[in-house]
Amino acid sequence: MSAARLGRYQACDRCRTRHIRCNRRSANESCIACKNAKATCCRERKTIFYKTQCAPAEPRRTTLPDERPEIIVGQDPTDHTPSVEVDSVGFSVLSESSLSSLSSPESYGDLMTNVSTSPGTQDSSIVQGDFISPEGLDKLPWPLESQFEASLLKYFLKTLSPWFDYCDPQQHFRTYVGNNSASDITLLYAVLAVSARHQSTSHHWQSRVADEYQQRCLRSLIAALNDQEKTLPDTILASAAILRFFEEMTETPEESVRTHHMLSAQLLLRITEGHVFRSSFTDAAFLVVLRSEIYVANLTQRPIGNLADHCNIDTSLEPTSECMWALRAIAHVAKATNLAYGGDSVKTTPNHHWESLMQYIVDWERLCPESFRPIYSQKQISSTNPFPQLYYANDYHVAARQHIELAKVLLLASNPQSCLLRMQQRRIGRSNDDRIRDSVRVICGVAMSNPEFTQALVGAGLVIAVCGELFDDPVETKLLFQLLSDAEAHIGWPCLKAKEHLRGLWRV
Repeated sequence: MSAARLGRYQACDRCRTRHIRCNRRSANESCIACKNAKATCCRERKTIFYKTQCAPAEPRRTTLPDERPEIIVGQDPTDHTPSVEVDSVGFSVLSESSLSSLSSPESYGDLMTNVSTSPGTQDSSIVQGDFISPEGLDKLPWPLESQFEASLLKYFLKTLSPWFDYCDPQQHFRTYVGNNSASDITLLYAVLAVSARHQSTSHHWQSRVADEYQQRCLRSLIAALNDQEKTLPDTILASAAILRFFEEMTETPEESVRTHHMLSAQLLLRITEGHVFRSSFTDAAFLVVLRSEIYVANLTQRPIGNLADHCNIDTSLEPTSECMWALRAIAHVAKATNLAYGGDSVKTTPNHHWESLMQYIVDWERLCPESFRPIYSQKQISSTNPFPQLYYANDYHVAARQHIELAKVLLLASNPQSCLLRMQQRRIGRSNDDRIRDSVRVICGVAMSNPEFTQALVGAGLVIAVCGELFDDPVETKLLFQLLSDAEAHIGWPCLKAKEHLRGLWRV
């Protein structure tokens, strides 16, 4: 792709609304991003919302997210596209000029939509005051006056906060967002943005409301970051971490790597350096970023870097809390990812470093508390499901087992052993591929056996996308494909083209 962003009259609508680079050069040519997404590549004028059917002005009502409003798209002759500046070390820097051309609040002045109601009732219209609050307020009125915005906040607390609070017994994000949304408009805009985006993805809405909330949040973030005279509240870090999740739902991981996150992990680190007081919440925020980095880095085959060093994780094997044992497993996957994709700067030989990482796994399994063993296990879930059945008590037990197995997969796949040793393993019928398949089966079995911990789907979807080509048994591949489909639907992130690639490979 070209290193420079195309002019605003060249980039296609899909790339422009996602703020990513577009290589479309003519009206008859599709860009790579649209080809990968199998989407129509076109360049129209900027869209706004308009009402296509007259409806009585009274009574008006707001809509809850599960009512799925159908937003109709029209044309507007204006065009506003934010840009991202990239600094010399290769990650994005937000500036006031980056957002100087974002859509003004007036562009939503005519925001209206048709609302699906129960059969036999007449559609009612929703205007700006009911749908989205006006911009320019220091804080939104509390209680919220918009039922739609209130429902988005509830959606985050109920549906999305468990993703952020995975392996966090204190549930920092749910508690923090619930306590601070009333007083911090930046945090509230971040929550409204990610909730609207997740619902539009899972319910297949056509909605630009999420983009508007994102732009408002970014403006507020920039204003706070430009104020060098006061220490930043940790709501800034919370907002940035939530918006980063928004970005990953907006564009594919492949596109994120090529264009860099506007709110990259490195930028979040810079936000905290000398500006944000470190607390248990900042540690929880960086754990969220680390988990998403592990997911994206392995799908795009790139190293993570030293992000795990900033998460305040005790990586020794000394006695500690059960939750910290799980965090050790997550941090170890980051190290294994760096080794697998060439991002490890350890000054030792590859063999020695690989052996030390593998030995850490052996020692972790030997020294971890007994509660990390499954409370029940059997070789397969049922006669039609050959994956192992493993019951666990808590989400951090589930996460620990999945991440330890994922670390094994990454290390086995990048084993620097000699060709002679690999041939000897095959002769005895126990190659690295066999051991990798065993670990994949455990990760998937854990997800299937513990459906109450829905975040385990993410771990299963990741390892299937990375290692699915090693499986050819139709019984297994059918179950793996269904699990991958469920994972993609749950997280709202596209898994690159893994699903379609494996569909063709497995013929399912």
